[in-house]
Amino acid sequence: MLSTAELDAAAGRLTALTDLDQRVARVAWRLSTANADLCPVVRTSAGWALHSARQYSLDLRPHAESRFGLIGDLPGVLAVPPDSPAAAAGFAPGDLIVEAAGAELNPGDGESAPSWTGLERNLRVIDTALASGRTTFMVQRGDDRIHIALTPERACGYDVQLDPSDELNARADGRRLFISTALAEFARTDDELALILGHELAHHVLGHRPWNEAGGAARRANDGAWKAESGGGGAEQQADRAGLYLLARAGYDPTVAAPFWRRFGESNWRVRFPQIGHASAGSRAQALEAVEREIEAKRRSGGELRP
Repeated sequence: MLSTAELDAAAGRLTALTDLDQRVARVAWRLSTANADLCPVVRTSAGWALHSARQYSLDLRPHAESRFGLIGDLPGVLAVPPDSPAAAAGFAPGDLIVEAAGAELNPGDGESAPSWTGLERNLRVIDTALASGRTTFMVQRGDDRIHIALTPERACGYDVQLDPSDELNARADGRRLFISTALAEFARTDDELALILGHELAHHVLGHRPWNEAGGAARRANDGAWKAESGGGGAEQQADRAGLYLLARAGYDPTVAAPFWRRFGESNWRVRFPQIGHASAGSRAQALEAVEREIEAKRRSGGELRP
């Protein structure tokens, strides 16, 4: 049996994790809707972030069940970004979705091992319902079951996932954007978080990570995408530039880019020096200052912000 101190520590970790999830969901939603016209894959989305009891580790799961009313693989509402269809419909964190357009969602078989698979199956049912437009959900809210109708909005068709990890890393695999908890915490403001997520979204916009139904590292292997940064125009440089445009189009501040990369370089020796496919943090900061001036010039002239 866990001690009181261990239980309190687990509850604290859950709070920190879900607070980060909600912040990432808020920023990702703004990026996704503002740049839907640029994304190769789009969908109609509620804008929420959903989770399930079974996705959590065994020490965190009881706290997640208690705090959010989660049951097995049933999707629970974790985050409702402002101005999202879910917010407009009246969804709130703690709502548990039990039906989508009349289709019952599966609570799972009660297995204890942490898994995302059951939730993912339920999310496919929800996405299919939303693809048809206005959708009615049956929701468990406390002791009551209520129906809530939601009209989805067009957005980029990529999920954003927070990875519990001490590694300062973010990546894109053709279907999703991933950011580690350590890197999300390193971002001091939503503008800095948008810089990181915008860079990864830019890989999708630019075709560096083509859509792959099977997931995985769906990268296009060609010399043009991965040539050395010193040659100019490598994939990371391209994503830095395009990502800053995506950030600006979503209403975030592009002037955070250069200071962020200089601070990141000071805090992480791995990015201080050039690596395969990646320029040094200082070089990236300098290049992004030029992109910032480019964006500002377009704004002054009334030009369209397209990377």
